[in-house]
Amino acid sequence: MADPFTQSSPRGLVGLWMYRNDGGMAILDRLRGQLTEAGYRVVWDFDMRQCYVLEGRVYTVDGFDLSSLDILYHMNIDEHNPYQIEILRALELSGVNVFNDWNAFTTARDKFHTNAILRRNGLHVPPAALLHKSTKRSFIDRLFELWGRVVYKPRQNHGAIGVMLFDTAEMLWDFILTTRPYVDSYYFEKYIPFGEHDYRVEIFNNEVIGGYSRRRNHRFKTNVTQGGAMLPIPPTTERQQIALRAAKILNVTTTIVDMIESIDNGQTYILEVNPIMGIFVESAMRAGTKMPVTEPDPAYSNDEKKLACLVQYINSYFGRGK
Repeated sequence: MADPFTQSSPRGLVGLWMYRNDGGMAILDRLRGQLTEAGYRVVWDFDMRQCYVLEGRVYTVDGFDLSSLDILYHMNIDEHNPYQIEILRALELSGVNVFNDWNAFTTARDKFHTNAILRRNGLHVPPAALLHKSTKRSFIDRLFELWGRVVYKPRQNHGAIGVMLFDTAEMLWDFILTTRPYVDSYYFEKYIPFGEHDYRVEIFNNEVIGGYSRRRNHRFKTNVTQGGAMLPIPPTTERQQIALRAAKILNVTTTIVDMIESIDNGQTYILEVNPIMGIFVESAMRAGTKMPVTEPDPAYSNDEKKLACLVQYINSYFGRGK
């Protein structure tokens, strides 16, 4: 493997912190290849969880000065942790252009903050509540009187890990009694009943670059990690506009917006604005890890478009046009 810290180029220094599982390594190889061919020096083989900060500059565990980067693209949610997010902030504070930027990334990854901001801006999101761990049983009873069924969501997890649906106040109260020695607060949403699938819209730099749906094989989760299956259902113009507005409100450069349609009133609700670009589906399918080994439908075959968007965005940063 070529030394990622000794590639020569005077045209710009680009950092990539990307996932390598689920076909991600193939995408990383292709992206850095395209950037290198375009004349950039690419720094990629480092672990942000092992970096350190000294006198305002960020270094890899091997001592490479990451603050010398011009721009950093990060897409590695499976390996994020609180320390790595601090390093991301430190990189930005040291002068590196980070996208998605730290503020947009941390806002979008917090489900409570996202829900509150979108609601304030007039978008439809599920009714929500944030409770201290000392909440009383009487208030839990009140939630069920208001909502019928309640969904608990860890505020900063992904892949629907830890998301739980409660049908009775008694069940939820038992959960709180069991877990509150280990948590500070609880984030809840009203359960919005929907059909057999969700809707996803992929956004890059204020443009829709794709979309599809996921059929649920779980009682209420559509995530592929929870058994969901890909469906070639492109988003309607209305849902594209909803997603674009959500991305603009949160100021994310790239995201994938998850939505459902209520079977009670036909209303579209935003469930999540992801803090990173949606996974490279074609590569993931061919890897056969979280997705079955198959050729993806053209309706969501957007790997080439995503790669082109990333290269174009970086070119634009350096003033080199499309």
